[in-house]
Amino acid sequence: RSGVSVATVSNVLQNKSHLYSRKTAERVWQAVRELGYRPSSVARSLIRQRTDTIGVILEERQELVLDPYVMGVLEGILEYAVPRNYPVKIVSMLYQQSPDSFLAHVDDGSVDGIVLVAPRTYSAALQWAQESEIPAVVVGSTLPDIPLPCVDVDDAAAIYQAVHWLIELGHRRIGHIAGPQTQWSGKRRLQAYHHAMRDAGIEVEPDWVAEGKYTPPSGKEAMERLLQVSPPLTAVVCGNDWMAMGAMEAIYQKGLRVPEDISIIGFDDIDTAQWVTPPLTTMRQPTRQIGAKAAELLINQIETGKRGNEIALFSAEMVVRQSVAPPK
Repeated sequence: RSGVSVATVSNVLQNKSHLYSRKTAERVWQAVRELGYRPSSVARSLIRQRTDTIGVILEERQELVLDPYVMGVLEGILEYAVPRNYPVKIVSMLYQQSPDSFLAHVDDGSVDGIVLVAPRTYSAALQWAQESEIPAVVVGSTLPDIPLPCVDVDDAAAIYQAVHWLIELGHRRIGHIAGPQTQWSGKRRLQAYHHAMRDAGIEVEPDWVAEGKYTPPSGKEAMERLLQVSPPLTAVVCGNDWMAMGAMEAIYQKGLRVPEDISIIGFDDIDTAQWVTPPLTTMRQPTRQIGAKAAELLINQIETGKRGNEIALFSAEMVVRQSVAPPK
């Protein structure tokens, strides 16, 4: 219909602009529109030797896979990638038996690049991504010694801000429910808590810190340990909102009140943070923007063939609600 050879039509559909004129391209695309032709994604991937598919790796086995933070990042990845014709394949360790069986789902040529969401400090997937040539982006970890682009919130600055604000309100006995120390975010947030307390001249006792697993039950268990501190703590900064909600439950079961007896600050600003009693003061991180930025960096790698090692940090925002008050 366009009056040109099959080879020329193929060149136009593959955007090989050096092999045809602009006028020829216009004729071909006019014919494409009239015929209502849509190129087969399978055929196109065979021709281009690409799948145009992104793999998202969720390495954690436990409830963290269902964490609202992870869900927000996934939403951002999908919102950026899918309109650009990059389907997303999600691979989770949740039901995998071993790192080898897990990595087999992305090391089989089915994806053109991967996003690693919140990899552990000792991560088989992260090590594989470094050693392979596949385009890759890390979310939830800023790793200056690893030659991969990273996208994250500046959680160290956020925790420092939260602790500093409590100190300005008059708190001195401030505890911390830390995230798992197998997660980079858990390690950084704990370090930031110590940094803020040290800068204020406050010596942190060992029993002022309890480690959780970023889940409500682990936050409750950690808070039960912190409630044994004597004299009692007057405030606790939590590594995420889920643990903060578990901490509040432990406080209520002890017959105490938030914030009258103890102030609580979370991290993330998940949807339910505003609906707990009292509404939770927290540090909001832009999870969807983080996910979208990761997808942008990955697609750029896929299309240019250049990996890079850019670090994109987003700022957290303090959301003041009703779970914090000056100490008695």
